Amino acid sequence: MSAAREQDLDSPDPIVTFDASLRLRDANRAAADLAGSSASALVGQSVDEVPGLSMFSGMATHLREALHGHVSKRVRVCQPIRGADRWFDVWIVPRSLDAVSCFARDITEIKLTEDQLRESVGRDSLTGLLNHAAFHDAVSQALASGGSASEQVALVLFDLDYLKLINDVHGHQTGDQALRAVADALRATTREADRVGRLGGDEFGALFVGVDREVVLRIAQRAVSRICESELPGVGRLSTSAGVAFIASTREPGDLFDRADAAVYDAKSRGRGVVSVADMTEIAYASRRRDVADEQALIPSPDLIDARDVVTAARGALREWVQVLACSGGCVDMLDAEGRRVKAVAYYRFGHDDWKLAEQSYELTDYPNTARALAQGQTYTCRVDDPDVDSAEAQLLRERGFASLLLTPLVGASRPIGIIELFDTRPRVFTTADQRVALALAHHLAPLLALLQEKADGSPV
Repeated sequence: MSAAREQDLDSPDPIVTFDASLRLRDANRAAADLAGSSASALVGQSVDEVPGLSMFSGMATHLREALHGHVSKRVRVCQPIRGADRWFDVWIVPRSLDAVSCFARDITEIKLTEDQLRESVGRDSLTGLLNHAAFHDAVSQALASGGSASEQVALVLFDLDYLKLINDVHGHQTGDQALRAVADALRATTREADRVGRLGGDEFGALFVGVDREVVLRIAQRAVSRICESELPGVGRLSTSAGVAFIASTREPGDLFDRADAAVYDAKSRGRGVVSVADMTEIAYASRRRDVADEQALIPSPDLIDARDVVTAARGALREWVQVLACSGGCVDMLDAEGRRVKAVAYYRFGHDDWKLAEQSYELTDYPNTARALAQGQTYTCRVDDPDVDSAEAQLLRERGFASLLLTPLVGASRPIGIIELFDTRPRVFTTADQRVALALAHHLAPLLALLQEKADGSPV
């Protein structure tokens, strides 16, 4: 018996030594017990063929590197034992010029704990579904996988209708119950292979890979029906709007989410509690992605050209912008003659035909970022959850029930005449492309509004 084996004989961890030809030279009692054999029966076996010790299979490259480089290596391997996988942390240590030893420690419990922690980090604490980050990772991996399966990726977004109303009237605990009910319905109607997550607030998502279009639509409809059949005491039946997007020519995750989100807005405009497919909103999103640098890209719509007053023109602009940029709503605010105060002349919510004049007006001095964007002729965006947002502007968003803002100045004859504000109910990031599109539209609208305002009061705005 070698001195090395005598030293390692009583170790509780499996220890084996291979010679320069990568045949097993020694094995301690723990290794022999793990293999269900005797040490003598193991001696002489090749590294890839040691009976009962499959953990060393495929380790030849690591052993050679340790032998030739005279450096220790560490690998983590798995070995099935009595029908269950056991994980081992293996140190590969060169003993001499012609021998290398492997010290294996069972870390199965540690590995299970790590997996549980990793799983909990990727879970939404309220519903137990995948959280925002984990779900987005799953979508990105599905789209990046390549092959025929990537052509069958589908994303369904579910938006719980009226959650803010439930929270305001019945309290946030009831709102949480509604969110958990949606999660339960999604778990009950999707399959084990489907990835389901809560993306934040009232939004949920389901990812389908390699699933036929008709099957995805059936599952989405089944989920919506199940949610709409759910009933909370004192609240009544829940409602959800769903948007479905199938992978198209691009495999960008943002494109898939954009089209599914647009389909959700389409579902809401159709009365809620329905499933809409992104195909219905492709025209709007083609407009959204249009290159605004192209001189023939954006022209005033006919109803704006024929508008006889500021309100009509403002309403037409809001309808167009809210559709193109898939927002929740917006308003047009005009500057007063002194350029110190703005007043809303039109307000619109997507999917609601409640056109109305908002009586709200405010001093620009109270909203410095708005004033700065107007003075510089630049777009400005902010979100309620942005730590750098001005507190007054954040409060204004909360009062209106919105989470994100895209503000675009209206400039006519080289002077500011007002602003258009677009809102979203979720903490959305308005991209640079969004801002360019809004600014280009504003350049068409501003001269018309200035002209109509001058006709209305007989003097420049």
